[in-house]
Amino acid sequence: MATGRDPLFDDVDRTDVTPSSHQESTFEFLNRIAGDYWEHPRSLMQEWSNHIEDDTDYTDLRQRFRSRDDEQFRSAFLELYLHESLIRAGYTVTIHLTVEGTTARPDFLAERAGEQMYIEAIAPGSTSAAKAATQRRAVLFDTVNRLDDPNFLLSLEDLVEGPRPPTAARLRADMRRWLAGLDPDQPWDFESAPSRQWQDDGWSVTFKAIPIRPKARGHRANSRAIGVYGHTGVDWIDDAPAIRKALITKHHEYGDLNAPFVIAVGTYIHDTDRWHTTNAMYGAAAIAWSEGPDGEMATRQVRQPDGYFGVPPNWQHRNVSGVLLVNQLMPHHLQRAEVTLWRHPNPTHVLPEELGLPAHAVAFDAGKLREIAPASIAEDFFGLPNPWPPGEPWPDEN
Repeated sequence: MATGRDPLFDDVDRTDVTPSSHQESTFEFLNRIAGDYWEHPRSLMQEWSNHIEDDTDYTDLRQRFRSRDDEQFRSAFLELYLHESLIRAGYTVTIHLTVEGTTARPDFLAERAGEQMYIEAIAPGSTSAAKAATQRRAVLFDTVNRLDDPNFLLSLEDLVEGPRPPTAARLRADMRRWLAGLDPDQPWDFESAPSRQWQDDGWSVTFKAIPIRPKARGHRANSRAIGVYGHTGVDWIDDAPAIRKALITKHHEYGDLNAPFVIAVGTYIHDTDRWHTTNAMYGAAAIAWSEGPDGEMATRQVRQPDGYFGVPPNWQHRNVSGVLLVNQLMPHHLQRAEVTLWRHPNPTHVLPEELGLPAHAVAFDAGKLREIAPASIAEDFFGLPNPWPPGEPWPDEN
């Protein structure tokens, strides 16, 4: 590390081994959690950050990590991940370079063997209203989780949010009174377990009390009262519009850069089968009905013309050579991130055939999507032991 640079994390002796609370940011958690397991992601983040040559760029990254805003943390770690990936793939990397003809400054220029590639990173965030609602719920969850009742766990059944954070002292006192009046040795099953609806200042919250097995009762270290978060219900989720929106906010910033241009999008969605991302790139899946000569109805799958890349032959956003989707990226399980390069079917500037990154590639070939596996998996590419991090995150838990 360059002389005079402050480290990402505080240089202190750590003794706190409690799990993260809902109100605690990712940085706050990593900065205070003790144990060899957690030292590994801290050391990795520092090592990767040391590879950033410019002191100003390092300081900017450090401030974003330490901002105690999870969205800033995730955005900064996405950029750090990309920077390290490009270096390990053999590129010379320039950060936030000035480009003639625009005031926007791409995050990276990567150069290797006479070839250039620009990369812009974005991690879509929440609205101010959504952030505020998350913080209000965090107060509720953390207050209940600190009840420390020796006999019961709770199932959170229903939740109607109030306009302000709940009054922690009142909520805690009411819940403790209720639990103290219950007999954990009653032969309840889950359906017949006693429930309690707590209401105050616009909040309406319903809990079920679940007796703990007799042998496991007592005040337990690091225990949380809420064992089941069953208040969210079941809903249809479509993350494709959010991915398209994130891309559109970036591609207008740049014209023709005279080189391949990649937008890297950091997401935290459930998309192992790439259903959401395929819909975002190539349009939402739909069913078309047609009547055959014999009068029978036939169906076939088609895609709506709302994909970011458009539809053949009228491909759109050709100045974007590809989209690198980095899903579920976090320092303590970065090898499990789902990284996929979606190559544009007909870009203005074609990406090199082999980028050297630990990413699956999806290309449009002869009217079909073709997947290409990476040359190396993340553990090998980044030189990580298996498992990563080594050790146990909560070694004292039974």
